[in-house]
Amino acid sequence: MPYSLTLAQKLTMMQNRWTVTRTDTAPVDIGVIVQKRMALKESVTCTAPDGSGVVFRIQGRKVIELGGVYDVLGVGDAPIGTIAKDFRASLGRSTYVIETPQGRWTLTETSQVQAIVRRVMNLVTDVPWLLRVQFALLNESGAQVGHVNRANMKIKDTYDIRVDDDRLDMRMAAAMGVAVDAFMNR
Repeated sequence: MPYSLTLAQKLTMMQNRWTVTRTDTAPVDIGVIVQKRMALKESVTCTAPDGSGVVFRIQGRKVIELGGVYDVLGVGDAPIGTIAKDFRASLGRSTYVIETPQGRWTLTETSQVQAIVRRVMNLVTDVPWLLRVQFALLNESGAQVGHVNRANMKIKDTYDIRVDDDRLDMRMAAAMGVAVDAFMNR
């Protein structure tokens, strides 16, 4: 069954913080995601909106790496899947490989030209919201089964996540949004 999520950043000084909401039905908050800044090893936690427990965690495998691999873990650190940056493909446009026991997907920027222009602009200015960030979610056969798109011209990063493949866990989709926002420039 297809689903849609919104990942909205909240501006804070010492951490990256987002709320994730399911939006294909009446809006339902799924969780609050927190990433501490300046950590050597990535660790991101999504807790229930009321703070009652962990919904999922994203844990980097190594300290600092160019082609990072991130484990997505559920309650009790049960593995949900992995998100791995494809370093070679990311030279042209940021690309991630998403793997779960149910399948494998590729998340890649839709426009190589736009990806290069965005990188050049980031060298000159730190105003990331001027250019759109659009990713296509592709299944094993290369068919598009969703997207992760940042809303344009908003100061706070807001992502629309759409998944049309019921094999992909909603927690993995939220983790993809975090990867696009927080891990893209690594």
